[in-house]
Amino acid sequence: MAGDGFPIALFGLRIALNLATMLVIGLSLHGALGVVERKAFGRYRLFLLLAAIAVALLATARVGFLNVQLGDPSSIFDPDMTALSWLALGPSTLAFVGGAFVVVVGGIAGSRVVLAAGGVILSAGFALTGHTQALDSPGAMPVAVSLHALIAGFWVVAPLTLWPASPPDGPELVARLHRFSAIAVIAIPVLLALGVWLAWTLARGWDGLVATTYGQLLLAKLAVGLTTMGMGALNKQVVTAKVAEHPEQGFRWLRNALSVEAVLFAAAILAVSAATTLTGAGE
Repeated sequence: MAGDGFPIALFGLRIALNLATMLVIGLSLHGALGVVERKAFGRYRLFLLLAAIAVALLATARVGFLNVQLGDPSSIFDPDMTALSWLALGPSTLAFVGGAFVVVVGGIAGSRVVLAAGGVILSAGFALTGHTQALDSPGAMPVAVSLHALIAGFWVVAPLTLWPASPPDGPELVARLHRFSAIAVIAIPVLLALGVWLAWTLARGWDGLVATTYGQLLLAKLAVGLTTMGMGALNKQVVTAKVAEHPEQGFRWLRNALSVEAVLFAAAILAVSAATTLTGAGE
């Protein structure tokens, strides 16, 4: 059997996979939807390609980790154990690896359509694993999880793509902020609504949300989301105007706001990773 430290190692792997996948989805969408201008997207291309490769490697590593979890450390490359682990992780692994490959192709080719397709495939990876797969009748849950992950990625990468480089690119940054906000004002409420419905359904109601560690972690994630949504509204109404009118001060405000959002996003990813790794529905 796996050692006492194995759950922590698995937790770390899950955090890394969730974070890398969110960043790849987000960068792909920001490029595909024109949030980041085509000429400016080149500065993120190498990061996108490396993150996509990391997603493929981390998703594949999960199979070996499950081999160890089901057997012992010597089972990590065992063919029979791998075949058993593949029954549980095969579809999601194919989605993560396949989506990463499509993103790499789209990034190299500079194709918005291919980048968007890669992001959608990656988001499906979250729907093909996790606690929704344990439901007797998942119904629309996998689609909801996929859409939730897609929008979350679009939001999570904002501190990277909206980070002000220097005062001279003020007009370009303001235009980017407006393009992001035009999509976010519709997408983020959908994200939070899906999050509430998924949490309620997976925790099996209010009692499951407040009385179990799993539910409490989901509530913590929702609380972080609402807080970040409030900050986003502040950015849209106040910070963007400040960047346009007083670039030097506005850039400083924006950096501070995006730094706080990055910390909140990290907290949300930690909560989700813990809920899907260290606990289970009803625990």
